[in-house]
Amino acid sequence: MASTLAMSRAFQFGTRLAAVSSSRTRASQVMVRSPLFVNSDSSKTRTLSRRFMSTAASLTDEQKLELEDKIKQKGDEIRTLKDDGISKDDLKPHVAELLELKAQLDPSSVAPKKKKQQQQPKKKKQNQQQNQKPTNDDAESDYITPRAENYSRWYNDIIRVCDLADDSPVRGCMVIKPWGMSLWDSIKNDLDARIKEHGAENAYFPLLIPKSFLEKEAEHVDGFAKECAVVTHHRLTADPSGEQGLIADPEAELEDPLIIRPTSETMIWHMFKKWIVSHRDLPLKMNQWANVMRWEMRTRPFLRTS
Repeated sequence: MASTLAMSRAFQFGTRLAAVSSSRTRASQVMVRSPLFVNSDSSKTRTLSRRFMSTAASLTDEQKLELEDKIKQKGDEIRTLKDDGISKDDLKPHVAELLELKAQLDPSSVAPKKKKQQQQPKKKKQNQQQNQKPTNDDAESDYITPRAENYSRWYNDIIRVCDLADDSPVRGCMVIKPWGMSLWDSIKNDLDARIKEHGAENAYFPLLIPKSFLEKEAEHVDGFAKECAVVTHHRLTADPSGEQGLIADPEAELEDPLIIRPTSETMIWHMFKKWIVSHRDLPLKMNQWANVMRWEMRTRPFLRTS
């Protein structure tokens, strides 16, 4: 069990919804970029809107979360297909399916947009100026975005104002500050005690995994192969030309590149094969607290960071 998974479960009442909000944003961006969605017939969107308007209001929270997950998966699938160069005709059914899922969750999202009014009353403009909220550019501000207005920004504001974590010089990584670390220690200690009640013992497996290990489990790593960080050399050297400072020593290239742990299963299975010789070695219950490294497109503090 990786620590990131434990953290996500522990924050299921708050942070899970933040991740869902991020997923909705990603899916929406995919649809906006798609010319098929932008140029869709307004009559079709009105039909979808009327079709799902009555059911959307009766959806339970679990059904909404399930739809959020489906929208995220479909959005990721469409983005991958576009990266692979799929034609518009082949992409059209996938976009239609994504549009239908979004209509089930929010019928107003597929309703035809009204034309913007060319002029606004002066009073309306003044009210908009007065209601403008301060931005998050000022890191010292204690302003917290209302949750109903922007859930993702509210989540980040809570972490900033409560002094739980801060951005690090490495993009996508965070520094967990004392308040945040104390929360994590409490969560970890509680979960660790519950895990040990079931007879599991803590162990630790290497951070670096041979590339050959992952190649044996091609299907297992297919989903995050593009997110792996690879170590190819074991030392640095000064650039002879003096132009680049330090460079990877060409003579120190590894025969079998090492992957910074995206997941520990391949290493754990290798060791279990060595330790389990007969049925007498069972059951073998082990738990690992460790962070993993995946090159994420979008990060969220305490959810998807390194």
